[in-house]
Amino acid sequence: MTTRNDLPESIQLGASILFELRAQDVQLIDLRGIKDVTDYFLVATCESEAQMQAILNELHKEFKANKVPTLGVEYKEGVRWAVFDAGMDLMVHLFEEEKRAEISLDRLYADGKIEELNEEDFVREATKKSGDDNELV
Repeated sequence: MTTRNDLPESIQLGASILFELRAQDVQLIDLRGIKDVTDYFLVATCESEAQMQAILNELHKEFKANKVPTLGVEYKEGVRWAVFDAGMDLMVHLFEEEKRAEISLDRLYADGKIEELNEEDFVREATKKSGDDNELV
């Protein structure tokens, strides 16, 4: 089992945000040596599009505040799937439940190491929430 400290900062930060904003079924897929596009996928289920937007906004804000480079976001209202791209280290895939089952990244990338993450491993210290001046979507 991978421990938090074994993971790059981008994954630690991303997983913490997912759990903080109540994403469900958070998985880490290790793609090192398998895919050239990124080393890891963080995959999570959102209960609604509003939750997905909140997570994307928080990822954007916190990665920027922590000076963790990102490449952008793929998101379109009504699609039920969004991708937050943090470059070679990480891509965060957010799905509504039915879309996650349909796309099934864990099946598509079964040759990678897939691990269920535990919330208690990624609890952050309480952070002061600033205004919404950094909203992305």
